Amino acid sequence: TRAILSGGVGMLLVSWTMTLFALLRWRWGPMLLLVAAAISLGLRWLLPRDREIVSSRPDEGVPREVRALARIAWGLIVVSILAALAATLSGSSTSADLLLFWGPKAQQFAIARTIDTGFLTAPFLEYLHTYYPPLVTNVFALGAMIAGRFPWGAATLTFPMLLAATAIGLAGILKTSSGPARAAATAALVTASLALVGIRGLVPGNAEPFLWFFEIPAFALLVTPAAASTGGRLLAGLFLAGAATAKVEGLPFVLATAALFVLVEREGFRNSVRTLLLLLGPTAVALGTWFAFGELRGIFRGYHGYGEILALRWHNFPGIAAAIRAALGKAGYALPWLVPLAVLILSGVRGRRVLLPIGVAMLLVGFLLFTYLTTAGDPSLLIAWSAARVFAPVTALLALAAFESRTSRPGMPPPSPR
Repeated sequence: TRAILSGGVGMLLVSWTMTLFALLRWRWGPMLLLVAAAISLGLRWLLPRDREIVSSRPDEGVPREVRALARIAWGLIVVSILAALAATLSGSSTSADLLLFWGPKAQQFAIARTIDTGFLTAPFLEYLHTYYPPLVTNVFALGAMIAGRFPWGAATLTFPMLLAATAIGLAGILKTSSGPARAAATAALVTASLALVGIRGLVPGNAEPFLWFFEIPAFALLVTPAAASTGGRLLAGLFLAGAATAKVEGLPFVLATAALFVLVEREGFRNSVRTLLLLLGPTAVALGTWFAFGELRGIFRGYHGYGEILALRWHNFPGIAAAIRAALGKAGYALPWLVPLAVLILSGVRGRRVLLPIGVAMLLVGFLLFTYLTTAGDPSLLIAWSAARVFAPVTALLALAAFESRTSRPGMPPPSPR
């Protein structure tokens, strides 16, 4: 878990450094990695100690039945990851987006040793989504620079690799506030759900594995004892910044998470402002650098919408609902959402802090519906392409809500930052 969390922070810092170098018109080279490493070493003094985010309690005192349940859960995790690996290797789930824009952009950036402005502004390449946040293309470009060519197969393998990293990191973080069985069971539920969505939703080679890798551990940090420390909140903020720079949908997730965390904790104005700085500061720096690059190079200004922001087309709602139902149904008969929902209902919704995952899930669904309702024309094709993938974080949020509900105790005071 320590290595995975450190790797996530390192990935974010390398991507941000690459964007900063491009903003300053410096070419990517060995100096880039040295600067990123220096920043990582500096952050080490601010991040929480290992025992604050990773449980060090031995499992010897755990009853045999509980250890057996944990082994079953880890077996399910392994099977899910192997299924994702098999689908990726077979090519049956490869994302078309890798061939359309993630791969071509990363390949060109690796050749140019920077974010190629001329390539992004070519009028016949508008489909490249120039405004998409930079983390995925930067990471792919770094791999291409090291390999000497763009590794198309390795790019698709980021799906099972990051799925495994997410599972291990999630289980390790959750273990700090529960026994090994409950933490492993929650990680297994999340991993199996995301594996099925990824296989059926054509995720290999797309940005979703990166998005999930940053979103889910960040959220887990905020529902466990790590949220009680300043370092734990900063670490969560860094992972939220990774989510915001991985995909456009990461930003509303980040904003909803930070706002609801402050509301649920109810720590007073001064502490709330401090918490918001810890959770949103890294995102502001990372995305601010990217938006500054787009503005100064005349490439884009913020994110592009699909229609008029206040033009709600309510007459499209029945068709939108039907299209979403069909898209989720194709991902294993919507089991990735129905099973976590059933687990949450059976667990019982209790505890004030369970409102955090449930509230973020509701806000995320509301944002996506709002996006579809303001889309010019018929959004059915867009929903068929992407709904299963963009609604995938809801599965993890429902599972974490069930976990939080089971670990909550009446009268337990919320943690206060140290």
